[in-house]
Amino acid sequence: MNRLVFLTVFAISALCAQAGHAAATEVENITDPTWHPYQVYASTNCASAGACTVEFPAITTTRTLVTHASCRFSMSTTYGYVNYAELNHGPVEPLANAFNNLPLFTFSSKDSVASYGINTETYLFFDNGTVPAIVIYTSDANAGGVSCTLTGYYKG
Repeated sequence: MNRLVFLTVFAISALCAQAGHAAATEVENITDPTWHPYQVYASTNCASAGACTVEFPAITTTRTLVTHASCRFSMSTTYGYVNYAELNHGPVEPLANAFNNLPLFTFSSKDSVASYGINTETYLFFDNGTVPAIVIYTSDANAGGVSCTLTGYYKG
């Protein structure tokens, strides 16, 4: 009987030691220390309907991950409307690279002028030399002054 108790205690000790070892396994955090914060602002004035492109400075690091996009602009809604907004690799249409559609919302409206916003999470990589751009495509009215910010991480 003593031998059975000894073996049981030994087995439980071994299992506890294994469980303790498994809990101490380290996990690499991708945002630290190889990823560093990235934030950039750009604006433009779009005087005609169609593609309104906000270009950001070209990427100068190995790789940049954009995780958030934010914009604001106002336009006439008497005849005009917004077709879509997207985060893109440069302003080229048709799209030749990966892109992300960006949801828009209206936050103010008065006298046939609406203020639009973009405030969304996204997940798009940009390599060295590429130009991040937000394209807002409108019909029958211009987007006017557009201000945008991108945030994310770059690999150092």
